[in-house]
Amino acid sequence: MGNLIKYEFRKSWSIKGIILVITAIFEVLFLIGVFMQKETFLAIGVTLLSMIAVCSVFIIGIFGIYTLSRDLNTKRSYMLFMTPNNSFKILGAKLIENASSIIVVSVCFVALAIADVSILAATYGEFKELFQFINALLGESYYVDSYRFAMISAASVVNWISTVCLGFFAVIICATLLNGKKYNGFLSFCIFIAISICLSKLLGVFIDEGLDFNTTRVIIQIVYYAVVSVILYVASAWLMDNKLSV
Repeated sequence: MGNLIKYEFRKSWSIKGIILVITAIFEVLFLIGVFMQKETFLAIGVTLLSMIAVCSVFIIGIFGIYTLSRDLNTKRSYMLFMTPNNSFKILGAKLIENASSIIVVSVCFVALAIADVSILAATYGEFKELFQFINALLGESYYVDSYRFAMISAASVVNWISTVCLGFFAVIICATLLNGKKYNGFLSFCIFIAISICLSKLLGVFIDEGLDFNTTRVIIQIVYYAVVSVILYVASAWLMDNKLSV
C-alpha cells in the first residue's frame, strides 16, 4: 500500500507546486506592506493569503475527487486495478494522500498565519492588542483565542475530509451503479448534494446550532464527521470491489 500512496502523492505534486508558488507571491506582497509601511500592499497581501488558505484546501480536495473520476473512467484505471491490490487499498491510498495533504496544507497555513501575526505584532504592537482589535471587529460571539481557533480548525478539516469521502462515493456510484445511464454525472452530483443535506440535518439531531463556542458541540461534530468518513470509505470500497467493471 505504501507504493500506492507514493503514486498518489506523485500525481498531486503539480497542483501543490502551483499553490506553493501563488502563496509565496502573496506572502511577498504582505512582507512588502509590513516592512515598507505600504498599507495597500499589506491589505492586499492579507486578503489574498486568506483566500489562498481557504481555496487551497478546497482545490486539493476537489483534485483528489477529479483524479479518482479520471482513474475510474479512463484507461488509467488499468494501472491501478490490474495490480495485486484490492479496492480497499486503492481507495485507502487515495484517501490517505488527500486527507494527509489537507491536514499538512492546513497546518502550514496556520504556521504561516502565526508567523505573519508575529511579524505584525513586532511591527505594530503586542499580540494582546492584535487579538483585542480582531475581537472588536468580530464581536463578542466570535471571540478569538488559540484553543477555540485550534478546535474549530480541527472540526473544519475533519468536515472537509468527510466531504471528500462523499465526493469519492458519488464518483464511484457514477462509475458503478449509474454506469452507462443517461446523465449519470448529473445524477451522481444530485446524490452528493442530497446526502450532504441529509448529513447536515442528521448532525442537527445531536447538536444545537449556535454562534457561541461550545467544546462538547465541536467534539461531537469531529466524531460525527470522522464516523461518516469511515462509513463512506467502506461503502465506496465495497462498491468498487463488487460493482466496478474495468
